[in-house]
Amino acid sequence: LLPWRTVECFARPLGAVRTKKWKPFHCMHRISVLREKVKKAAEAGERADEVDALPVEEGPAEAPPVATTPFQATRLLRAFDVFPESTDLVRFWTQLNVDLTRESVRGSCRLPHGLQTSVRVLAFCPDDQADEMLRAGADVAGITDPVKRIKQGWLGFDRCLATAAIMPQVMGVAQVLGPRKLMPNPRSGTVVTNLVEAIKEAKGGAVIEYRAEGAGELKSDIADTSFSDAQILENLRFLVQNLLRSRPRTTQVSALTATKRQAADAQRETTSEQYFLNASLQLGKGPVVRVDPESILPASTGYFR
Repeated sequence: LLPWRTVECFARPLGAVRTKKWKPFHCMHRISVLREKVKKAAEAGERADEVDALPVEEGPAEAPPVATTPFQATRLLRAFDVFPESTDLVRFWTQLNVDLTRESVRGSCRLPHGLQTSVRVLAFCPDDQADEMLRAGADVAGITDPVKRIKQGWLGFDRCLATAAIMPQVMGVAQVLGPRKLMPNPRSGTVVTNLVEAIKEAKGGAVIEYRAEGAGELKSDIADTSFSDAQILENLRFLVQNLLRSRPRTTQVSALTATKRQAADAQRETTSEQYFLNASLQLGKGPVVRVDPESILPASTGYFR
């Protein structure tokens, strides 16, 4: 048997080794630092985890959203939906840099390639011209009978066309058509001079209406599944040109003198890319493909690559 002092000498180093073995990352300095942080956080009335967190301005910047060019977006639409439904349409969405409380963005656009859609057209015209409008392609024509049926609740049409001479009689159903955005309006291109030609264009799907709502959001169907990529891009380009051409003037620009207004128009042309804040394309119920707003401008190379 070994003396008790010898056993004690062996026990001490073994105990020390076992202590370090079970606590390999033990550091009293780290514990003291954490205690100081917790104490300071408690005094300031904040949580201890907020002390270690980085400030928002010093944190890593968010990754910019992925955006494509119109040329790439049309190909992604085909890749996501190889066999689309025959009734699916290509929808263009954009957010405009406009204050809708002071100005409105509304109108119509005649696309180079018409959509194959079934549009029910109501032509407001004198009753003696109703047969001519029906031969031109209108589904319903006249003034006395359509107004009477609309007052009774009939709404079997998608688009209303009228001439300026017949508008006083159409105002009798303005309370019915106005909330449903069916009231003929010169700004939307539904009050025309040549009613026969307008009916043919509306039935051919070449004329589309657009209107910005909410925070400047605008949606419009520009193509269907029978279109090629080149036709989709051509319709998109034509619609963007029309939106830039009908861009409303701000109150600040309208208050300028004639000489200053010319300089403002020149500056407006150079900064036209600021008019489109966001943009996207979607085919039917497929995923939304984001498009770079700068690449949808008519002079952009995004339509070719």
